[in-house]
Amino acid sequence: MNVLRKLSTHVALLPARLLGRLPLPLARVLVRPLGHLLRLAMASRRRVVERNLALCFPELDAVERGQLSRRHFRNLAESLAEVAVTWQRPGDFDERFGTVTGLEHLEAARADGRGVMLITGHTTCLEMGARLFGQRIEAAGIYRPLSNPVLENFQNQGRSRYALNMLSRHDLRGMVRHLRSGGVLWYAPDQDFGLSRSTFAPFFGIETATANGILELARLGRAVVVPMYPVKDEKTGRVTVHIEAAFNDFPGDDARSDLARFNAFLERYVRMAPAQYWWLHRRFKTAPPGDPDRYAASAPTDPMNSGKKA
Repeated sequence: MNVLRKLSTHVALLPARLLGRLPLPLARVLVRPLGHLLRLAMASRRRVVERNLALCFPELDAVERGQLSRRHFRNLAESLAEVAVTWQRPGDFDERFGTVTGLEHLEAARADGRGVMLITGHTTCLEMGARLFGQRIEAAGIYRPLSNPVLENFQNQGRSRYALNMLSRHDLRGMVRHLRSGGVLWYAPDQDFGLSRSTFAPFFGIETATANGILELARLGRAVVVPMYPVKDEKTGRVTVHIEAAFNDFPGDDARSDLARFNAFLERYVRMAPAQYWWLHRRFKTAPPGDPDRYAASAPTDPMNSGKKA
């Protein structure tokens, strides 16, 4: 990385460093207007959001989905402040920031000394949830390496405030070793990894390519799989990390059934706070063979004709 690019990255990060030093409510207020600007500037991503909402919430009309899209971009804007404060603020986050519920389920899962794979989904308050959880339970996280080493260092240094360790998503050996040693590993596998690395399982009634890595890592790590999901109260700004009981007999003999259980858990919480899910991602990009492209301009608006199964 050349010196000029490194210097320009440090300069670009200055607003985030400054924002992270502010009280969280003030930081949120300052970035909130960016929600409208992001929605206008990110036209292609806005269309992805709108398409995802049409697929997942066919019961809503166009006006209702538009309102949900605007709330989503507002949450995206607020997440910039939340990430900055989460990565920069020293000390513990107290009750003003949020709480964690269901820790007894995690304790039960760890009772026999096995490692725990804590699976969740991508939500705009995920970093806040990770900080609230991490100051209570030591856990490692899985992350995607960045091409810019300055950005990656900024990200990983910030997460070191609450993560025991950050493991590259390519470091399978490190993940397995951590789980087999009885550690807790945070994993958000709700992305489209393509046909070869996925099994189709229902998500919002749509046959969705769901990562086989959930099952493979649980088997290799001999881990108990515990679902969790953070939800932000959009009025108070407090985040609640919900931890549920471990999946029984997981993984089993039927990959589709196992992955459907994860998707059903995820869907339940997405419906609870739909504006906070990461709708920017083309979650339904990989369709079953023979089905139409769900994101093509000519794709039908009726999800029943877009790979949605009865």
